[in-house]
Amino acid sequence: MYTDDATAFRQVLGDRPAIQYPTVASEQWQTWRGAANKVYLLKIGVLEHAAAHYPGNLLFLDTDTIWRQSPIPLFAAIEAGQFFMHQNEGRLITGNTLSRKVYRHLRGHQWEVGGKAFRVTPETELFNSGVIALRSDKAYLLREVMTLAEQLYATYNKHMMEQLAFSLRLAAEGPIADVPAFLWHYWNLKEARPAITHVFATYAGQGSDELLRRLHQLNLPALHEQELAYRNLPGWQRTLRKLTGRRWQLPALEV
Repeated sequence: MYTDDATAFRQVLGDRPAIQYPTVASEQWQTWRGAANKVYLLKIGVLEHAAAHYPGNLLFLDTDTIWRQSPIPLFAAIEAGQFFMHQNEGRLITGNTLSRKVYRHLRGHQWEVGGKAFRVTPETELFNSGVIALRSDKAYLLREVMTLAEQLYATYNKHMMEQLAFSLRLAAEGPIADVPAFLWHYWNLKEARPAITHVFATYAGQGSDELLRRLHQLNLPALHEQELAYRNLPGWQRTLRKLTGRRWQLPALEV
């Protein structure tokens, strides 16, 4: 568990031998933000550290994830050399508003990394990086992902450059598979954080079974799908709903 506050996790999980909390100095966290000084780039440093200290099959998860089924098949596929990221969000050129904007700004540019030339083309696919998986013997690719990401941020300073760098570099090495069948990554529900914090503060001391029961009552997967459906409406429909007071809002969450 890579965190700058292991105490918070131990209060919930207890002292379990199977869970380790690598010590990372504050200066190291800052270094991992790269020349672009982006929090999104921390996961590259985390994966490099994990590859050096815990070699094997690496499966990185953002904390805003909920497993739907056992990850054992994923580890078998990673062992066989498969790359994974959370979800294929489609081609930049035909993606959401931000993806299309990124495509327009980046087309025509070229970035040299590791002796390879990278370009954004009509075929470029964007994968969400809430999940990243690779074998530790492929960890050398991570330095190239960082270099590419820093160049992308310098070209167009949008938050998604980190996951675009992963998408471009890993795809140049081999196909990327996605994992939505295995988990929900509720990246779009930041408004739910106060409710989640309240559940942990109230029920963490009552045992993991009770805590999980209460967390399930928040029904985050269903809310995740509802918000995504609204987010993916055509722009004019979202505007109309906003003007008529029917924009999607997180319902009151009381557990």
